[in-house]
Amino acid sequence: MVEKKNLDIKKENLDIEKENLDIEKENLNIKKKDLDIKKKYLDINKKYLIIKKQNKINAKYLKELKLYIKNNKIKEHNIFLRYKAEIENIKKRSLIDIEKTYKFALENFIKDLLPVIDNLERSTNLLNKNNTKLFSYIEGIELTLKTIIYLINKYGIKIINKTKIKFNPIHHQAIGIIKLNNVKANLVIDIMQNGYVLHNRLLRPALVIVSK
Repeated sequence: MVEKKNLDIKKENLDIEKENLDIEKENLNIKKKDLDIKKKYLDINKKYLIIKKQNKINAKYLKELKLYIKNNKIKEHNIFLRYKAEIENIKKRSLIDIEKTYKFALENFIKDLLPVIDNLERSTNLLNKNNTKLFSYIEGIELTLKTIIYLINKYGIKIINKTKIKFNPIHHQAIGIIKLNNVKANLVIDIMQNGYVLHNRLLRPALVIVSK
C-alpha cells in the first residue's frame, strides 16, 4: 500500500512538472509574440518616415510652384489652387493611412492569440482550486492569462463579456435561448465565450445565452 501511494505521489509530481513545463513554453510563446508586435510597430514607424519624407517633397514642390507662378506672372490662379488642393488631399490621405496602420496592424496577430486566451480561461475554470497540490500550477496559469489580457488592453483591445445587457447582434452571437421567470426577454444572461473588439472593429463576437 505504501509503495502504491508513493507511486501515485510521484505520478502527481510528474504531472505537475509537465504542466509547469507547459506554462514555461506558453510564456516563451508570449515573449516571442511580444517581439513580433515590436517588429510590426518598427515597420509601421518606417512607413511613417517614408510618408513624412514624401510630404516634405510635396511641400518643396508646392514652394517651387508658388515661385514659378510669381516669376512668370501667371494670371490663371486656378491652376495653383488646383495643385494646392491636390497636395492637401494627398496629405490627408497619408494621415488617414498612418492612423489605420497604427490601429489595425495587430488585427491578425490578436485573432491568432484568441484561442490561446480561450484555453487558459478554460483551464482556470476546470481546475480544482481547492487542491493545494495544483495551487502553483493554477497560479501560473492565472498570472499568464492576466499578462496577456494586460497586453491586449494596452494595444486597444476591449473584451465583450458583460451579462444582463440587451442582446446586440453586432457584438453577440446567440447559441442558446432560455426562458426565465422575472427576467426580461432578449437579455444576455450568460457568456459561453468572450468576444473582442479592436478600436471599434469586431474581431470576434461573444457566444452568449439569451433570455426568452
